[in-house]
Amino acid sequence: MKPVIYCIPGTGVDGRIFAKLDLSGYDVKHIHWIVPHKREPLKDYALRLAKQIDASRPFVLIGVSFGGMLCASLIEHLHPSLVILISSSKCRSELPPKIRFLKAFPFYRLMPDSAFINAAVLSRRLFGFRRKESGNLFLEMLRTAPKNYYARAADSIVHWNAKTYDPGIVHIHGTADKILPLRMVRADYVIEGGSHNMIRTHAEEISAIVRMELGKLK
Repeated sequence: MKPVIYCIPGTGVDGRIFAKLDLSGYDVKHIHWIVPHKREPLKDYALRLAKQIDASRPFVLIGVSFGGMLCASLIEHLHPSLVILISSSKCRSELPPKIRFLKAFPFYRLMPDSAFINAAVLSRRLFGFRRKESGNLFLEMLRTAPKNYYARAADSIVHWNAKTYDPGIVHIHGTADKILPLRMVRADYVIEGGSHNMIRTHAEEISAIVRMELGKLK
């Protein structure tokens, strides 16, 4: 029996970020965002999201960006058959130095959801959304997040304290990622020219890697 694949998207976006990834032949389910509690540790938030996962049958986790961090936090609790991270970080040391600045000066806690969305849209090229139509999709997805989501999700990331990670994680990263630079991570597969949005712009290459890794499962 093939495992169920649970996909966790990046901060605030939804399952449409996976639309170009070829997971045909598999039962694919998308994790939907819930509002983090105030000052909620990332691992605790991940465990609450995991209530959407049926761990009684074999399953795989695929996470993009923040979603990948959540996947990495769930391994020891849910024991998935495979975990694949795309444009993400496996532990705190793989986060960029600016995170330490935000920990010292947490001004983001005062920002409303609209401020986060506007800032992300203005910075869409850094995220890899360069074309007008992809930028519009980015905005549409950001608007689907529940109220009070952004500041609390940011807080979970800024205070993420994971020092180690499961060596079985498969990590796919791009050379042109401006949000989580390649130099900060140890990737198993490197996509040349891949931005933080490479799951859409380099979907064919990533799909080939994902399907190869899925094919190794017994």
